[in-house]
Amino acid sequence: MRRTSLLALLLLITVSFGVAGGCNNNNNNGNNGGGEVPDAEEGFDLDLAIVLGELALVAYEQRIQCINMGKNAITVPSPYKLEEVIFEPVSTFFNSSCLDDSDNIPIAFIATEGENIYVSFRGTANFSDAISDFAAIQIPYLFVPNGGNAALGFLDVYGFDNTQPIASTILNKLDELTMTGDFKNLYITGHSLGAALAFLAFPDFSQNLGMIDSVTMYNFAGPAVGDSTFVSTYEGIESANRTSVRIVNTNDLVPMLPPQGLDCTLFSYEHVDGEHEITFGTPLPALPDFASDDCDLITIAAQLVTYGLANSDDILEDHSMCTYYDTLCNMTSDPSSCAGGAVGCDDGNPNP
Repeated sequence: MRRTSLLALLLLITVSFGVAGGCNNNNNNGNNGGGEVPDAEEGFDLDLAIVLGELALVAYEQRIQCINMGKNAITVPSPYKLEEVIFEPVSTFFNSSCLDDSDNIPIAFIATEGENIYVSFRGTANFSDAISDFAAIQIPYLFVPNGGNAALGFLDVYGFDNTQPIASTILNKLDELTMTGDFKNLYITGHSLGAALAFLAFPDFSQNLGMIDSVTMYNFAGPAVGDSTFVSTYEGIESANRTSVRIVNTNDLVPMLPPQGLDCTLFSYEHVDGEHEITFGTPLPALPDFASDDCDLITIAAQLVTYGLANSDDILEDHSMCTYYDTLCNMTSDPSSCAGGAVGCDDGNPNP
């Protein structure tokens, strides 16, 4: 059973009004009517961001495939080869599950192409995911030495114990691939909850996966996941061949959560470096001044619920992975061709 806190349950109300899900139902095309498209900064690879953005969308689409047609229907687009799909257990009382497996739903996949291995984590798409998003009390991150603390909810999904060993399942498959194939590069991606899982995976895979030349993580709309010690260790792992980029819509609420800069016991969050800003959607009002709440998590949660209810439509729009992808396409010389990779964004499903 997932462990949650009262904070998690209160913040779940906010999620229910728009933070959950990879795409909205508006199926926007273009940059949402005039969003800003910045020049690519030094070290940011637009082509790679688009490749990984497509794979982040594929992770959502695999959930729909499994729900509608079963596990054997799960695919990845050409030219990728699907190596493994990783499932998380779900309760069907609240969640949809695979057509042929009432206990599981895809949470990540591993694919290969040429010398490259790709790991893509799915974002928030059901009730259990939403609880995980905001089970924000921290516990130790034990996958690398001196890992600090990270959010309980994200670690619960990632697999900090043997009852839900998603992390070890992925790492075992990566070890198998690197020992049997000529793979040199590992790429990690995800959106929303998937971005949080990608944050957790980056130091784990960077230090614990042998026989790989480079590890590169690009994620989208990622929340903060850990404390200052986690961030320090994370950034200490980065190097020329261990690269981390987080792509953030400046109007997106989720990268602002959990509230950061608070010196609270087991609730102290900072972001890792590597931010690349894009802009689309509607600017949100400033968040409340949580520092004045003296680490009263109930008060903080209540303020976030009120804020979420008041801005629900804009929160959803500003968080859409489809529009993240579309905005990146508009930075290319051929946006219409790029848009062909927007997997699931025009199929009418609330989560692509």
